[in-house]
Amino acid sequence: MSEGNRPVKLDYDVIIVGGGMVGLTLSAALSQRDLRVGVIEPKPVELEWQRGTVDARVSAITRASQRLFEDVGAWSGIAAEEKSAYRRMCVWDGESTHGSIEFDASLIAEKNLGYIIENRVLRRALYQSIERARNVDWLCPEKCQEVTYHDDCAELTLVSGKRLKAALLVGADGAFSWLRKASDVGQVQKSYGHKAIVCTVKTDAPHQHTAWQRFDHHGPLAFLPLADNHLCSIVWSVDEAYAEELLALDSADFEKRLSHTFEATLGAVTLKSEPVAFPLFERTADTMVQHRLALIGDAAHTIHPLAGQGVNLGFADAQELAKTIEVSLNKSADIGLKHRLRPFERARKSETKAMQLAMQGFKRLFEQEIPVVQMARSYGLALTDKHPLIKQKLIRKAMGL
Repeated sequence: MSEGNRPVKLDYDVIIVGGGMVGLTLSAALSQRDLRVGVIEPKPVELEWQRGTVDARVSAITRASQRLFEDVGAWSGIAAEEKSAYRRMCVWDGESTHGSIEFDASLIAEKNLGYIIENRVLRRALYQSIERARNVDWLCPEKCQEVTYHDDCAELTLVSGKRLKAALLVGADGAFSWLRKASDVGQVQKSYGHKAIVCTVKTDAPHQHTAWQRFDHHGPLAFLPLADNHLCSIVWSVDEAYAEELLALDSADFEKRLSHTFEATLGAVTLKSEPVAFPLFERTADTMVQHRLALIGDAAHTIHPLAGQGVNLGFADAQELAKTIEVSLNKSADIGLKHRLRPFERARKSETKAMQLAMQGFKRLFEQEIPVVQMARSYGLALTDKHPLIKQKLIRKAMGL
């Protein structure tokens, strides 16, 4: 695994720091290669839970991500009742002239646009796909303490005292990545000025296997359909002051405000989990690669959740990095050299930047309260809704096809 003979003895070819959904996706992809892989993670995977409970954190999985999970053997680990396919997406402007647009899978002859799946379900399925792999070690619970980079390897010291050497380290340890910071990789951070409120709700009317999203000047409100026809996961991204106002409401008043904002589209709503909020930031690492280091997922970038693309960007990072590593393996080249990792960064940086710019643009457009701007955006939605070819292109782009 080197361009010359490497004298150092490696414990692993690749060590992935972070065993969340993105880190596990990469480990599952690499388990199919002739590599020794270690995954360092402080939190065990939740393998079972009480029947009837719902994880408030869900992900909108694109068809491209679905295909990746199929390739790595994780999709079959998700039961039919654990994934909710959505066939339509309805988006509308809650102010001005109420312009709207509807996307339907039938427009491109597909059976659905994607799936809404609880994060705990995804993580369990991905973990089970590597549990069977002989070349992947799950080092959990473990935490990193120190990292040192050498010409011929990277060395990690764990809190437990273990010292591990690898040809390549991968930071998949989230937005507050320890490995990124410890490796002196800078980050540009911009606040969206929003907080995302998430919870699970029951609706009087069935969700119709539709993802609903309403915009107003406070921010977007999304109702994402779950497997139960009357359960939705909501993501309500609003300015910070309004978020605090909403969180201060008691359950009954919160439900009324939520139903009113959603224009009672699915009737009255009832909370099934406590609303929780987290601040939203756009983050971009100064680099995704350096000598013996690659960053993926939230460790490399974060975006506004209004389009539900954040975790799918991370899954695409994992897929592209696995391909880049395979190219080096096929050439018997050192997988940890920066120039060997650059194709991965080039491929992913442009797509991530484009998505970040798009999210900034949507946020700014819909938070405008100027009447002429509100009318223009509503007209734009309505006009786009009347052009099937444009809608087809938008649907395919969102699905990753």
